[in-house]
Amino acid sequence: MPSRSSVRVRLVSAAATLGAALAGLPATTAPAHAAPPSAYSVTGVDTSHHNHGQGEKTPIDWRDVATNHSFAFLKATQGTRYTDPWLQRDYAAAAGTTLLRAPYHFFDPRTTDDGAAQARHFVAAARAAGYQGGGKGELPPVLDIEKVRRNGREVCPPELRAQQVRIFLNEVERSFAVRPIVYTRASFVQECMGGKGEVFTGHPLWLARYRSGANEPQQVPGAGRSWTFWQHTDEGRTPGIPGKSDLNVFRGSTADLRALADRRR
Repeated sequence: MPSRSSVRVRLVSAAATLGAALAGLPATTAPAHAAPPSAYSVTGVDTSHHNHGQGEKTPIDWRDVATNHSFAFLKATQGTRYTDPWLQRDYAAAAGTTLLRAPYHFFDPRTTDDGAAQARHFVAAARAAGYQGGGKGELPPVLDIEKVRRNGREVCPPELRAQQVRIFLNEVERSFAVRPIVYTRASFVQECMGGKGEVFTGHPLWLARYRSGANEPQQVPGAGRSWTFWQHTDEGRTPGIPGKSDLNVFRGSTADLRALADRRR
């Protein structure tokens, strides 16, 4: 999903595995299987200011989006200061449809100890947009952790520390009384975190893997579970969203997705 300055980059698994994921418990899963995105019937989008057409001025038609999808993740914040200019309008409009939804924060550390500050910024912006963390139709909040842009290049965040990620997740969970979803890639954890994804243990995972044919996302090293959401393209098209958009699938039924929403720990 896009950072502030760039555009980034079996219908159901075994019931016991999905049940454990929804309950926030580690699940033992097999390696990625050969099921294409089309094998999953529950679909969704994720958006930011980049999805508002030329000049980022065109509103998204959230009623059209809801006609074709079941859930949406909306960018709220990045780092300690940036708030997406479309957050409040998009969240209010999405909340007026049947979409299950949640805001996400793009983790962009500028110091080695700003995890708490990023969490406070995210929580404040999400609440200002009307997100409660366990209200009707609300999915758990999301941490988006991936490469960042520095000097025109996508790189591992030099200031990234696992302890600050843990602090962020704990602070957001404390604020909303629900365990956050984590968006990342197995390759990011391997390359940028030394393959140590234990900090994500117990969190539902939203994993990105594009242009992989029938291959589902690879399991995150150390996280102890497979994916709950799969972002399978950043070149999708969906009615209501100008231009290209990210597309996602959920690993379960509509009832399973609803069980993940409207809940607190």
